[in-house]
Amino acid sequence: MESSLLSISKIFTERIFRIPDYQRGYAWKERQLKDFWNDLIQLEDNKNHYVGVITLEAVSEDIYHNWISDLWVIESKSYEPYFIVDGQQRLTTALILLQAILETVQPDSRINYTSIEDIRKKFIFETKDEGVSRSYLFGYEKDNPSYEYLKTKIFNEISEENYISHETVYTANLENAKKYFFSCIGR
Repeated sequence: MESSLLSISKIFTERIFRIPDYQRGYAWKERQLKDFWNDLIQLEDNKNHYVGVITLEAVSEDIYHNWISDLWVIESKSYEPYFIVDGQQRLTTALILLQAILETVQPDSRINYTSIEDIRKKFIFETKDEGVSRSYLFGYEKDNPSYEYLKTKIFNEISEENYISHETVYTANLENAKKYFFSCIGR
């Protein structure tokens, strides 16, 4: 992967991201969320927000072949799989904010000339079989409470595994981030 400044949109172009098992879960608290939000609202028109360095590591074929529900998007759609080595907190926060925004606008709205459905397809999940199967573009490498929580409680998706909520400090942080952004955007 190149070493250059990219927008979040370009970072998510035909890539699938997993937080490796050795990384901690989502740890940001209100102080970091406020800093993130304040950076965004103080941004001048036609300026970009620099979110910092994001370090990615290409995932080898022998590892991603174990990602059964994601294999189709990697092999048939040529998405590149990456581990997020650094920047997981910032990317997670950006996606939680995006999801909060998507939940507060009308379903037929357009944001920056893009439909809500197309935004979800770009950042949240790819689908096949008329939407029956989904591959989440951002998540955790192995099934754990944070991944299912992210899918079901943050992205409001139905769990394929009949997920029963398992609360951890990391899932609480995910929930608190979404609530924080809802309060910021007036929901």
